[in-house]
Amino acid sequence: MKRKAALLSLGCKVNSYETEYIREDMIASGFEIVDFSEAADVYIINTCSVTNIADRKSRQMLHKAKALNPDALIVATGCYVQTRKEEELKTDADMIIGNNHKGEVAKKICEYFKLKEDIKAEINVSDEPIDTSTAYVDDIATEKLVEDFSIYDYPERSRAFIRIEDGCNQFCSYCIIPYARGRVRSRSEEEIVEEVKSLADKGFKEIVLSGIHISSYGYDNYEQTLRSFMMAKNEDVPDESVPTATFGEPLLKLIKKLSVIPGIDRIRLGSLEPRIITEEFIQELSKLSNVCPHFHLSLQSGCDTVLKRMNRHYTGAEFLEKCELIRKYYDAPSITTDVIVGFPGETLEEFEESCELLEKVRFSKIHIFKYSRRGGTVADRMPGQLTDKQKHERSLKVQALEEKTGEEYIKNFVGKTVKILVEEATSFVFKGLTERYVPVEAKLSPEAIKTGTKVPAINDIIDVFITDTGKERTLLGEIR
Repeated sequence: MKRKAALLSLGCKVNSYETEYIREDMIASGFEIVDFSEAADVYIINTCSVTNIADRKSRQMLHKAKALNPDALIVATGCYVQTRKEEELKTDADMIIGNNHKGEVAKKICEYFKLKEDIKAEINVSDEPIDTSTAYVDDIATEKLVEDFSIYDYPERSRAFIRIEDGCNQFCSYCIIPYARGRVRSRSEEEIVEEVKSLADKGFKEIVLSGIHISSYGYDNYEQTLRSFMMAKNEDVPDESVPTATFGEPLLKLIKKLSVIPGIDRIRLGSLEPRIITEEFIQELSKLSNVCPHFHLSLQSGCDTVLKRMNRHYTGAEFLEKCELIRKYYDAPSITTDVIVGFPGETLEEFEESCELLEKVRFSKIHIFKYSRRGGTVADRMPGQLTDKQKHERSLKVQALEEKTGEEYIKNFVGKTVKILVEEATSFVFKGLTERYVPVEAKLSPEAIKTGTKVPAINDIIDVFITDTGKERTLLGEIR
């Protein structure tokens, strides 16, 4: 009988992408994949460490796996693993695998079970000593290459996530991720294009470009590549201290290559650095009809003094200019963001200044985070740590503001026709997302039923006339 494996991904879209790769690799290695709530021979938890809550959730899921089957192999990988000492993890996991060894998870598990079989049978399979180590965590800061992951299918999904880079060089004062993910390491254009072509051949119409800091795509090796090219042509090579690439240029070049792949009707971008939004960047992007008008720009705070303490390299006024630039080239774009409330030393006046900017920008959605202390970061050592009560009160105020601007945004679509990618189809109710990432529930109109209009299927892109708004900021509509 096949051994059974259960997988769980916590945290970001990059973790989800990597977990999907591990799932495919486990199947190819002969394992049967079962739901995480079922009994399995091996449980793989791709952990997160972005907040203290994420740490706690990671530990809880490791404990849950052990409770489901005390005899199972518990494998922990991801950011929680990368930022913890080996001794801290031994009580929760049997095998720990760092972020730069995720591509070897299936291989390490197979080696583990093979070794157990050999020991049980009391035989030596070779003259070479057998490595019984179950900890594979290296210093990720020294890693120069990104692991070559390619995913060729997403069962029961209508959109495919594409990891284009790993790592971050920003070192925001509150963030542990550069220590957990290492420095920026980009996949080659050729690898990404081939992966997207393969997914398009399988019928996927929407791709999402993902990474830890996708705005830095290509910036790890772009200058070195350009210098080599210029030297080969005997051209003058710029001084090492002079940047040879405009920030965002490699990403824009990649998007243009992906936009011409047949079958790819939608390209959605992950979180962007505000500084990447320049007139040239957004103007060129707007010429590509299959790039979704949905931009997630991480703000974190609307107050300049707080932004400076966060080590964010822009001001509130500059951020507002970026949003206005997007609206110059796109009709009713969805602009979403992240906001941290209760950052160390945040005064009431600073918080109010932040809220004023949120009102000016009019975000379609705001992801609100209460500041979470992360050991090893600069902010953890800052004076003026706020209480949980203060953070909670401020998050409620931002939430009320977010609900107001979010509702105003979706009401603009009532009486208009939008396109959705169908993700669910049950009893003549069709659910999907617009290009602007707004959820829609649609039904066939009485006229459509009478005239025998073709019933949409999952993965179809269809027109929906919006008649009203529903619960949880959902648009309601008819297929006519």
